[in-house]
Amino acid sequence: PQPSPAGAAMRAASCTATHLATAIVSMTSGNASPRRGRVRPVRVSKTTVRANGRPTLGALDEKPKNSSSPSRTSTKTLYLIRHGRTEMNDYLLANKWHDENFVDPMMIDTKLTAFGETQALALRARLKNLNVAPDVIVASPLSRALKTAEIAFGDDQYKETKLVTCHLARERVFHGSDVGTPTRTIKKQFPTWCVAEMEEKFGDQPWWYTGTGDDDSNSEGDDLNIRNATGDTVTGNRTEKYTGDTGVGDGDTDSINSEDVESIDRLTLRSGVPYEPPEVFNQRMQCLLDWLANRPEEKIAVVAHWGVWFSLTGREFENCEVCEFSLGDLAPGTGVMPV
Repeated sequence: PQPSPAGAAMRAASCTATHLATAIVSMTSGNASPRRGRVRPVRVSKTTVRANGRPTLGALDEKPKNSSSPSRTSTKTLYLIRHGRTEMNDYLLANKWHDENFVDPMMIDTKLTAFGETQALALRARLKNLNVAPDVIVASPLSRALKTAEIAFGDDQYKETKLVTCHLARERVFHGSDVGTPTRTIKKQFPTWCVAEMEEKFGDQPWWYTGTGDDDSNSEGDDLNIRNATGDTVTGNRTEKYTGDTGVGDGDTDSINSEDVESIDRLTLRSGVPYEPPEVFNQRMQCLLDWLANRPEEKIAVVAHWGVWFSLTGREFENCEVCEFSLGDLAPGTGVMPV
């Protein structure tokens, strides 16, 4: 019989460093990532011990094909984490985004499910067992990343660790679920997180891609009108009928393996929002690397998203998976999305 989510989480929580990667795959099997249709085996090397005695977190067998500029501080240690399971993850398991009849449910700033919170608790135990001690904890301002980080780093040992949001670490906008909430809402829901940089840059205007230009600064206020798949305009909590174009475009990477890309002539993303073009997204990923390089800390934990880590590492992170990388090993476009 299939193990219960709670049972799988407890096994992951009690696993040793040597079996970390295996436990992660076991816990998420049958619960595929929202960007894929099935779970593929994760190839990792055996856990090794670094000079400081700390085990690595499942280092990749192969380094990314691309590498960052040698001038970047390659010795910085990054703990890369993907958020826990979300409501939109569940929806995409049953509704493939590239199917002809796909409808974007417009789950704005999608939330963690109960199972996603269980995954984050299991991650919390793993981080403690592996003695992960970052100098700063960074999270995407999307609530699924903030909530995962809040749970995973909830132990007393992190009470004095800085908590910082970084809008550059947000997910690429594929669907309504990748649209965020105003900074004032984030401050209210997650009061322990520093949002000063976002406040200074955006105020209460959108910090996510809105389709009005090529940069974050092109957003036009809190009442951004976004269209759902039925042709309605969603403004805050109101829904008004929209009679024009439904905004269907190209984008996303769900359920398509990278080896299949060459056989695909064109994929259509049926989305209720303007999707973020890959060239704009990868430019933002470069800005994220620069932002991390310019921070004073040497050990940084970052809780972000599938698209972010796939672009920078070529690895398809499972929900609440954690891997250790050096900053110099990351490069935008290492993972090539099929749309």
